Amino acid sequence: MKKFWIGLLCGAALTATSTIYASGGVWALLFPVTFQFDGQVREIGPQYQVLNYEGHTYVPLRYMAEQLGAGAKYDPNSRTVSVDREPANGTEAEKKIWAVQYRMERGLGSKEVKQLFGDPDQVTWVDSSNQQTWRFDIGAKAGYRFGSLNETDVRGLEKGDLDAQLFISWNPSGQVDRYDLWYAKRAPSGERRIYTHIVYPDGSTAGALYE
Repeated sequence: MKKFWIGLLCGAALTATSTIYASGGVWALLFPVTFQFDGQVREIGPQYQVLNYEGHTYVPLRYMAEQLGAGAKYDPNSRTVSVDREPANGTEAEKKIWAVQYRMERGLGSKEVKQLFGDPDQVTWVDSSNQQTWRFDIGAKAGYRFGSLNETDVRGLEKGDLDAQLFISWNPSGQVDRYDLWYAKRAPSGERRIYTHIVYPDGSTAGALYE
């Protein structure tokens, strides 16, 4: 096992929007192990690392959640890590909104994105960088049309013409670089409120009620 120095050791490998500086540090070990779930071996993949510190194994939370049929995300505003399962009785749109928050990540390729959401409803090119942007109209009513290439149909979300719009920007290597989700949730008053969930190219995240 390889030993290395880290400033702060956390059991959850989730992206935060700010850097935490620790006055001290700990020595931890890279811990190559094999994972089994219900007797079946699962590969962890090169994007994750397992650590050992003072006899305790620290595993990326997102990886563990996904292997157990759930997902994990970090809310930078409330500093909350949440683990949730896909809504079993939810609509197709609700499941796709969940997938953006708990299954999407930077670095995915087009094949993985299409497995999650199907083909995009709109594809545009940024001439200056020769990069694509994909738009998905999630939960759209039959015959729905929206002419803008890179703006969100806020009015359509408020009226219920669709439940969400997802914009995905790709880097020159054909990997997800940034994605913006705009989605509607019904408040107790019955009003449809619009929320955002954004993951930036540096891995930081943002989300808020649109007003």
